[in-house]
Amino acid sequence: MPRRATRHPTEPKTTVLFKAGNIPEEASDLFKRVFWKSEFLAGEAFSFWKEVRRSKPMGLPIQAWKDWISKRGMSVGQFYNMIHGLVGAGFIEKLESRWHLSNSFTKELEAMLKVYTAESKL
Repeated sequence: MPRRATRHPTEPKTTVLFKAGNIPEEASDLFKRVFWKSEFLAGEAFSFWKEVRRSKPMGLPIQAWKDWISKRGMSVGQFYNMIHGLVGAGFIEKLESRWHLSNSFTKELEAMLKVYTAESKL
């Protein structure tokens, strides 16, 4: 019997590593928590995120990937993994064929804090 998907295919998710006693000191540390398996991808993801941020409010065309991988020495697979992590963590989103900053990451952290704070007061 074939397995069923457990989530909608347009809602990618990724793991964000939360390690006790390891408080992020700068923005790049956030990307290391998503791309904890590859310091290279963590750095590239942070650079790509900054490029998306600079492209506000228009957004970065999704076709920019071709220039990005040639300038940065990345493979297509590495770029795909980077994008999957950025979208899955809620750092960026694709709207009308352009990459934009997303506020999903912030919303999820705020919701986690609210739930944890409420539960820890019991």
